[in-house]
This record gives sequence, structure tokens and C-alpha cells, in this order.
Amino acid sequence: MIELAKKNSMPIAGKDFKTGQTLMKTILAPGLAARMLGLHGWFSTNILGNRDGEVLDDPGSFKSKEVSKASVLDSIFDRKLYPELYKDIYHKIRIEYYPPRGDAKEGWDNIDIFGWCGLPMQIKINFLCRDSILAAPVVLDLVLFMDLAQRAGLSGIQEWLSFYFKSPMARPDLKPEHDLFIQHLKLQNTLRILMGEEVLDHSGLDYYELA
Repeated sequence: MIELAKKNSMPIAGKDFKTGQTLMKTILAPGLAARMLGLHGWFSTNILGNRDGEVLDDPGSFKSKEVSKASVLDSIFDRKLYPELYKDIYHKIRIEYYPPRGDAKEGWDNIDIFGWCGLPMQIKINFLCRDSILAAPVVLDLVLFMDLAQRAGLSGIQEWLSFYFKSPMARPDLKPEHDLFIQHLKLQNTLRILMGEEVLDHSGLDYYELA
């Protein structure tokens, strides 16, 4: 795919839209990591009844989805740098096909965290959403941005569009970014560069008097 994109001067960015439960993970996990809260385990189950759920009812199809979903936490929580907080994370993912639910997707998450002195706490999430309604604006944005990239002469991997994907693409020597807030900043800055504007900088030095 990468070679074909280079050959035809076409932009590519990733696969599998980030719309439901994985979106919640990329919002919440960076916050937990930023506040240095430890994580024992993250249990996720999905209930959906549309075509996506029917396809994922097949064990082979589910396996590829499981890999893309699981990689999100591995990227956000640095096990090597903070082994006492994240080295033993237990991440379980389940997807259940339930036809009566139709396009109304439901994601349940149980998150076992711990704070100072190792005291345990829990977070519960029940995300009731509409699969197609969440995916439709992602499709529209990507059509516009891919067209913009091609008009601007950008081809190959567009890492700045990682914001939209469970499995974003990056150069072989780089690790894909999954933190939604970093992804969003990269998206905004790329658009500002293409428009000839200054990039966003959140250093906050404007609030300090420097000697």
C-alpha cells in the first residue's frame, strides 16, 4: 500500500475509524497517564447489532480488531519508563453481536486504577452511541483532508490524520501516536502550515515574567 501510494503520488493515513470505545480510551488514558495514576486492568466489552457486529462475530475478523484496539493503551502508557505504574496492565477486550441493537452501539468499560500509596479505585463507562452517526463525519473530514493533501503535493503516509484512526500509519522508524490530544495538535498544526499560519504552541510562557 505504501509503495503504491508513492508510485501514484497518493496520500494514505491508516485503517479502522476511531469512533466508539477506542475513542473513549484515547481521551481518558492520556489523562490518567498525565496525572501518573497507576493502571491494574482495563476490561472492555462492546454490544452491537449492525453489519460490523456480524462481521466481528467471526473469530478471525475479531482478532484483527482486537489487535488494533489493544495497541492503543500500549502506546499511551509507558511500561518501561514507569514500570511500577503500568508494567502489569491486564487489558481484556470483548465484542458481542446482538442483532436487536442494530446501529446503536454500546461500550462498557471497567478500569481498575490506583493512586498514591497504591490505593485502588475504579472507573466505569457506559457509552451508548450510534455507530454510523459517529463514523459519517469522519468519512467527510477524511475526504476533504485527503483531497487537500493531494492538492498540496503531499503523498504517502499522512501521520497528521492519525486523529481519525484506530490503526494510524507512521514512518517505519516511528511509533504511531494514539494520544488523541497530541493527534489533534498535529492535525491543527499541519493545517496551519498549509495555510501559511504560525503553528500552535502551548508552552504558556506568555504568563511569566522572564528575567
